[in-house]
Amino acid sequence: MRTSTHDGNAIATAYVQKLIEIKCRTLFSTHYHTLVDHFVDRADVQLGHMACMVENDEDPTQESVVFLYKLAEGRCPKSYGFNAARLAGLNHSLVTRARDIARMLENQNKTRDFFRKILMNTDNTSIKNIILYIKDLSI
Repeated sequence: MRTSTHDGNAIATAYVQKLIEIKCRTLFSTHYHTLVDHFVDRADVQLGHMACMVENDEDPTQESVVFLYKLAEGRCPKSYGFNAARLAGLNHSLVTRARDIARMLENQNKTRDFFRKILMNTDNTSIKNIILYIKDLSI
């Protein structure tokens, strides 16, 4: 049997929903950024992340992240997995390739989400808007 990140995300989401349902005051930490999307607009959920300073964030092989040990309000702006990989000693070219793959996957997800919205939209979004969006993705 194969599992995926979606399985873990689904389990974590269901767990948080149950904690909210039973009104359990909890500090819940996750690396699932999409899980946060389910709760971002809820008045009974407060989002926070550890503040940090980032230098050279354009190149993950040179990125330097200093965590400030301070809880900041709101969702975390991005993941720092490439920094963790660099600190763990992964090869420069491997981290660079991983960044390229991550960008490709992000574009695929954006495209999938966009077309899902179009197909669910009853207003018949124009083809012109679709073409403009695809050009913006730089596919």
